Amino acid sequence: MHHPLPRLAIALLTGAVAVGALTACSSATRALPDTSPSVTPAPAPVGTPTPEASDAAPEPADDVLFTVAAKVRATDGTTVDLAVSGRAPLASTDDAATSLVDSFVDQCVALGGRSASDVDTGVSAAALEAFGSTILQLDLSSTPEGHTFAAPVDVELGSPYFARVVSGDNVQAVEPNDTCTGGYQLTGSGAGTALANFESGTPEPDLTQWTFGHYGFTVGADSGATIESCEVEVSDLAASAVADVPGWQFASDSTGLSCGIGYRGE
Repeated sequence: MHHPLPRLAIALLTGAVAVGALTACSSATRALPDTSPSVTPAPAPVGTPTPEASDAAPEPADDVLFTVAAKVRATDGTTVDLAVSGRAPLASTDDAATSLVDSFVDQCVALGGRSASDVDTGVSAAALEAFGSTILQLDLSSTPEGHTFAAPVDVELGSPYFARVVSGDNVQAVEPNDTCTGGYQLTGSGAGTALANFESGTPEPDLTQWTFGHYGFTVGADSGATIESCEVEVSDLAASAVADVPGWQFASDSTGLSCGIGYRGE
C-alpha cells in the first residue's frame, strides 16, 4: 500500500558557493632605446576571490534513505534535538563495506559473537558472507552536546530478530546478549553510529531486508519524559523500496512517547 510521503528538510541540506567576479587590467608597453620592448606587469585582479573548497558547504550524502528527528528534554530543562539517519545498505562482500564489516564483527565478538542465523556459528566476516549479510549504517546525533536526558531514550535500529551494534557518546546496551540482538538506549547528547546486520540465511544477500525494520525513538511510559515533536523525511531512494511493502508506516509513531517509521507488520 503506498502512503503519502512527508517532505521535511532535516538532514539533507544543499549548500551554494558564491563565486566572485574577477576583473583584470590590460597591460601597457613602452619602447626603450636600443632594447626590446618591455611589458609593464598588470595590476592584481580586483574583486572577491573564489572561496577555497574547504569553505564550501558540504554536499549532502546521496545514499540517505530516511531521517527521523525528535525533541526531548535534558535534566536542566534544555530541549535537545535527536536524529537518526539510515544509509543505503551494503552487502558484506562489497568492497565498500569492508570497514563496516570489521567494525560490526569486532563489536559483536566483544559481546560473545554468536550468529543470529545459527547460534552454533561464531560471528566473522566469513559467517556474514555465508548467511547473506547486508549492513545498514545508521548515524545518530543530538544537539546541543553535553546534556543528560531527563530519562533514557530507547533507539530502534531495525529488527529485534537481527543483530545490531552501537558505538558513540552516551550509549548504553539494554539486555546485551551474545547474538547481538539486544537493545540500546541514549542517556545524553552526542554522536554515534549503529550498524544493523540483516541476513538472508543463504549466501545471496537481500538488500531490501532493511524495509522490514523499524527506526526511531521511544521513552518509557512511566519515565515522566515525553517526546515533544516528531518529524520524518523519506528520500526517493527509500520511497521506491518501501512503496509496495505491506505494513510499512510513514510517521508510524507520534504519540508523545515515540517517534519513528518503518515496518509494523501486516
